[in-house]
Amino acid sequence: MDAIYIEHQTAPRLEMDVQSFFKQIRYSSPEPGVDYDEYQKKLIAQASQVFLEYFKAWNELMFHYREAEVSFWVAKFRYFYFSVLQQAKLSVCFLPDADHSEQWLIHRILLRLSQWFKTTGFNEDLNQANEQHEKRIAQIRERYVEVGKLSVDAPDLRFYLSYPMGAEHLHSVAQVVKSFLLFEKKLKSQPWYRGQVIFSYHHLIRDSIRNCYVIRFFLTFQKVIYNPDVDYSILISRLWQDVTMELGVLLNVSDEETQKPLGNPFGFSRDEIMEYPEPQNPLEDLADLPETVSSVEEKMNTICVIPSGFQIFQGKKC
Repeated sequence: MDAIYIEHQTAPRLEMDVQSFFKQIRYSSPEPGVDYDEYQKKLIAQASQVFLEYFKAWNELMFHYREAEVSFWVAKFRYFYFSVLQQAKLSVCFLPDADHSEQWLIHRILLRLSQWFKTTGFNEDLNQANEQHEKRIAQIRERYVEVGKLSVDAPDLRFYLSYPMGAEHLHSVAQVVKSFLLFEKKLKSQPWYRGQVIFSYHHLIRDSIRNCYVIRFFLTFQKVIYNPDVDYSILISRLWQDVTMELGVLLNVSDEETQKPLGNPFGFSRDEIMEYPEPQNPLEDLADLPETVSSVEEKMNTICVIPSGFQIFQGKKC
């Protein structure tokens, strides 16, 4: 199973399934006359079948991405996955045998999760994660507002760094991030960037239609220095191609088209009729982010696996 499938299909599915299991354990209740403990066992048995359906895929996810940063619910599942293996003195690469089947592993993971979901420790962990998320958004927003005070009505330019149709299977999230970090390094060495740009912002998003990564990238310019006659997209495109072995492209996303039903290229399948206009500046992008890290927002196309140390969204003064 390749990395692209695991990142775009398996990880988001696991994120949703773990959250769904949490909701069942915490908020559902048995019918009158049904024993609570028996009801809980039934929930675990039902959930076990859900996780068994794609066991091979998420088992590979656990092993191959054990050093990566993962989304909130995947992280909780991964913690108890390795906890069960360690207690049973099994390898971190789980291989079913006569004594330890797929069902054995799934049952023990879900049992521990169900017990932990009911504790104050989990509530505290959940609250801390969401508070840190809110704080990060507030800090980036404050930086952007401060820059705006130094250059009123500073122009924001938006770019979409991605890959052409057909090249999606060549680029895992680690490869995309590696290219972007090199892109940022080259960008900072450009004279026009050092002299004109006062704020930069990126947001790594996922195009679920193509199973492809896209980096929504903003540059905010000092108004009195900004030159509207310069085609900055050409400059950005050259740098992006340089770091992607000429495979990188800038997507052309029309504001007019994105405000029409089915017009937005990110976050919806083609049969969904919803309006979701693209953000015009970093503040609008921040406003579109999920309010909590524990929410599962389909429209945001949650990225569930990321190289350690990289921020999916980040904004900074230049």
